[in-house]
Amino acid sequence: PVSELPVATFFQTPAIASLTFSPNGKYIACLVPHERRMNLAVIDLAKGTKNLITNFKNRQATAPLWANNDRILFRVDDDGMESFSLYAVNRDGRDPVVLAAGYDKAGTEGGVNVEFRSVLRRLEKDPGGILVIANITHKDWTDVARMSLKTGKMEIVARAPGDVEYYVLDHQDRVRLAVVEERQVRRVLYRESNGREWTTLGEHHMDAPGWEPIAFDGDDRTLFVWSDVGRKTRAVYRYDTAARQQLDLVFADDTYDIESTIYNPAKKKIVGVAYDGDRRRFHWLDPELEKIHRQLEASLPDTVHRPAQFSADGSRIIFSSYSDRDPGVYYVFEPARNKVSELAVAKPGVDPDKMSPMKPIAFNARDGLLLHGYLTIPRGNPGKNLPLVLHPHGGPYGPRDEWGFDPEVQFYASRGFAVLQINFRGSGGYGRQFEAAGFKKWGLEMQDDLTDGVKWVVAQGIADPSRIVISGASYGGYATMAGLVYTPELYCAGINYVGATDIEILIPKAMKSDRMYWMNTRIGDLGNAADRKRLHDTSPVHFAGRVRAPVLMAYGKNDPRVHIDHGYDMERALKKNGKAFEMIIEADEGHGFRKEEKSIAFFTRVDAFLKKNVPLPGRRGD
Repeated sequence: PVSELPVATFFQTPAIASLTFSPNGKYIACLVPHERRMNLAVIDLAKGTKNLITNFKNRQATAPLWANNDRILFRVDDDGMESFSLYAVNRDGRDPVVLAAGYDKAGTEGGVNVEFRSVLRRLEKDPGGILVIANITHKDWTDVARMSLKTGKMEIVARAPGDVEYYVLDHQDRVRLAVVEERQVRRVLYRESNGREWTTLGEHHMDAPGWEPIAFDGDDRTLFVWSDVGRKTRAVYRYDTAARQQLDLVFADDTYDIESTIYNPAKKKIVGVAYDGDRRRFHWLDPELEKIHRQLEASLPDTVHRPAQFSADGSRIIFSSYSDRDPGVYYVFEPARNKVSELAVAKPGVDPDKMSPMKPIAFNARDGLLLHGYLTIPRGNPGKNLPLVLHPHGGPYGPRDEWGFDPEVQFYASRGFAVLQINFRGSGGYGRQFEAAGFKKWGLEMQDDLTDGVKWVVAQGIADPSRIVISGASYGGYATMAGLVYTPELYCAGINYVGATDIEILIPKAMKSDRMYWMNTRIGDLGNAADRKRLHDTSPVHFAGRVRAPVLMAYGKNDPRVHIDHGYDMERALKKNGKAFEMIIEADEGHGFRKEEKSIAFFTRVDAFLKKNVPLPGRRGD
């Protein structure tokens, strides 16, 4: 047989990520690997140099942001606990300081930092501070505060007018809108640029159609908002804050939600909207940017060209160009010179010509609901009678599968498997009704959608019904175990990566009322006998005796989302019933293995597991 691509090809750390311009556009902060960990680096565009600024060996830097032209902020995780400390450092690596701690540090309570939550924005006219979100006045309500870049001390700029979900600032760094949720009602609060009094612009029940702000246009008066009032999907409209009225429709799609805008600081206006359709799509409001985008598409077709960053003076734009077979190349476009320069390749070890194409698909579930997804057929393969990996996504409510380079999908395809991804009911991006169709449907209609997808691919002659594997992470891990328990005849093997196995223990016994409402309506109400029975009957941990196929399970001990007990309890149940399984537990990982060597080791085990348990998969490689 021809040799296969190494596992590390797919799961190596990117060579570069998270590129962001300094305010003056002369430098780019980014993340690069050092000692197998992501560390902060700075590119000097004039000199063409790239200097490493941090040298973490056990932890990783994430989310770089320039506070001013000399100082960079970034966050650091702690072994998967998602307790991100906030650091600041000069662009030459000097004067590093921890501005806000993560777990088990000063100013924490019960293991969690009680005040600082996240960075909101740099202050253009105040290089000594940044705006942050913090719980200062109330342990559950988030204020906007100015944090000193020297001391980390925070002073309130805008006191929370309730339980704020998010704020919208204007381009003068003033807090102008707050979306507040109380007793399941979401209210859009507004205040004038120079005023402190909040007034209500609109409100809607969190599960009913409504509208919410996205961002201000450059005039700091016109808002871009999303709305699904009278529509199946979310569309983007303009809204006049002075006249208090919705204006024209900016863009809508009858299948997909539109929710994000693209702002060009040099032009002081929103220049486009973006959304995930069959792939990432753009609707341009600026003819110049539309022309640039067309040029890129003409030179690199079948590629998504995303304007990732604009320099403040408009002299440079970073584009991230990626496809289903290419993890991405970063380009710098200079409009004045109409010049495109390649800046960096995300994963130089990946040869796009050796990767497999991901095709959008659609089919009807058994009850007639139209479902979308993606099918990846191994490169150069006619696509008949193949072993198949069904790969359900996590979430489940809100996230969805998208078109683009997915290392796990490409890894399976490189081993000769077709890969099926389904945006089952409950997935985000297809409108409120489609998401709500998945409420309380774990292991029921949501699982049926996955089963129907497998049967659809088998009926096309693409998949061999005797060689179907189910593999997913988080909710996808739950769906894996549910598939092995409720339709055991369908699968010859399963891979459960950090998956929930007992739905009841996902629901906390106590939390704030709106969060409890969310849990009660989406997952189940432990105080309701019928719900409690359904949660029991759709929790795979209670039905391990039905499993027929071998299963590989992997969990991080520090997982803050799916507690390690989900893994331990399932392991005990499988052992008690004499079932074939393998178990991986990583002590210093969380919800998915972030350390490069742990990720590569896990998928090396997956590779061996598939070779052992999937009969004659007709392997191919290069």
